[in-house]
Amino acid sequence: MKENDQFARAKMIMARVVSEKIPQAERWSVPKEFKSWIDGLSDKEFKVYLDRLSVLTRNLSDEEAPKETGIFVRGKSYPVEKMETKRRLDLIGGEASAYYALALWRTLEAEKLVRQLSGSE
Repeated sequence: MKENDQFARAKMIMARVVSEKIPQAERWSVPKEFKSWIDGLSDKEFKVYLDRLSVLTRNLSDEEAPKETGIFVRGKSYPVEKMETKRRLDLIGGEASAYYALALWRTLEAEKLVRQLSGSE
């Protein structure tokens, strides 16, 4: 898969996360505005956005970078008594990630406006 195809797929996933993980998203215009904004980013701008977002969301999951073990990718497993906690973490972590994605988008817009006001853009 080409790098620009990967970015296009990642942009689609980000827009879907925001629209699916935030319960009231159906009633907001924000997910559509976010999708329009993210689709308009260059690959370089999108990578910078993802890098900043990953710093914000790194503690919202128990996931680690996949480790290849031969031809298999090793994942985590949990005892049955922890499955409800894992399910809850996935739900809340997904919601938090979506809100962080929106907050970072608005932060970047605010930073751009501050630069415009200060005359540096």
